Amino acid sequence: MTVSPVEIDVSAETGALPQETFTDVAVVGTATAAPPEAAFGEVNRYQSASEVANDYGDGSDVHVASQAVAEMGADAWYVLVLEQTEVVDESVDDGTTVANTPIHGEAGVTADARDVVYSTDDPVSQPGDGEVAVNTATGEVVTDDGTAATLTYSYVDWSGLEELEYRGVNRAHLADTRAGREHIGDYDEFVSWASGAQVGVPLAIKNPSTFSSDEEAMTVAHEVAGYVPGGNVLGVVAKAGVDVGAYKLGQLAVNEAWFDPYFDNDGYPYAIDSIPGRLIGDPSTSETFVGGDADGNGPVNVVISVDGVNVLWRSVSTAGASSDYQYFDVQMTEYFATELIDNTLTSLELEQDRIPFTGDGQSMIEGAIVDALADYTGGPDDPFAETDIHVPEPEDLSEDDRANRNWTGITLDYQLTGSAQTFSVEMTLSA
Repeated sequence: MTVSPVEIDVSAETGALPQETFTDVAVVGTATAAPPEAAFGEVNRYQSASEVANDYGDGSDVHVASQAVAEMGADAWYVLVLEQTEVVDESVDDGTTVANTPIHGEAGVTADARDVVYSTDDPVSQPGDGEVAVNTATGEVVTDDGTAATLTYSYVDWSGLEELEYRGVNRAHLADTRAGREHIGDYDEFVSWASGAQVGVPLAIKNPSTFSSDEEAMTVAHEVAGYVPGGNVLGVVAKAGVDVGAYKLGQLAVNEAWFDPYFDNDGYPYAIDSIPGRLIGDPSTSETFVGGDADGNGPVNVVISVDGVNVLWRSVSTAGASSDYQYFDVQMTEYFATELIDNTLTSLELEQDRIPFTGDGQSMIEGAIVDALADYTGGPDDPFAETDIHVPEPEDLSEDDRANRNWTGITLDYQLTGSAQTFSVEMTLSA
């Protein structure tokens, strides 16, 4: 984890529209063989897709993603490739789990004498005759007849994602991945890391054209998005055979931290086929892509064409309508605010010999935060309509806090420009 003298806990009070941190982005890939001119687990920065092709291979997942990010106009991005390890012919008893979890969805699972079906159920439901059901997140395996299954699968050590935190990455994407049920294990790990690191994640759902019907595609979209609910996860569906998530990542890279991706008129440069309007829906209409399933879970946005421009219809997160973070840009703006404050108070610590537990110290902390927020408050293009800060009086701090040199109880209330949305930030400054 990165080292900082500032601890920030954030809680939303209502829900609406705001957005991002500072928009450094990364594409994350996996491979069985070491890259030709790079190493597993190292983070490299690039300014052209051809450089990525040279280091990681022409047509590699990170190269494909980098081409899309560059096409959207990003000046630079980070690349990380993690090692994918294959396990061959592992015997797994019915109702138990594989030895290595999560299972890597992109590589898939094969079984001797059975067809593999992927499940988001926990516990996994009984499959049909001649099938073995697998939940790639939990690793649970259920067979049709209760006997053991012989499986070949792969796994990835996702702990290497932590390296991205040292580069200050704000958005990250699993390269050249269109998520289906088989990918819930990968995204469960990826989103868990991203939430802790305050990183936004575009979740590109599998191309609806690969399903027997748009209704089936919608069901899978809800299941996958619903498995990784979060205000920092932006589910995207598009009838297109490209790396949709990488294009979204590139879009996030070139816009302000508080950018709302809804109906961005720059659009996306790839071709799409249409999805029936009755299935697209809106946040208040359940059993649609945007509204989620019957319970409102797993909402995803849809790329549509408007006057010849391909744009994102809505900007809901996978958190769902009942969350304060129903919209992706709400969580992203909160991330932006906390990073801005973290940087401000860290700089204050570095600039000052000491921050005394006196009225002078109180004024120093308050002044630094007010000055930092002033550039982002009050204007029509600013993320904050209003801000209000309260730094406790020194005498209100407990003896333990003073002894541990922690100035606790600092609160910030914001009204976001995107809508009548407020949230609070609780901070502790360790002197």
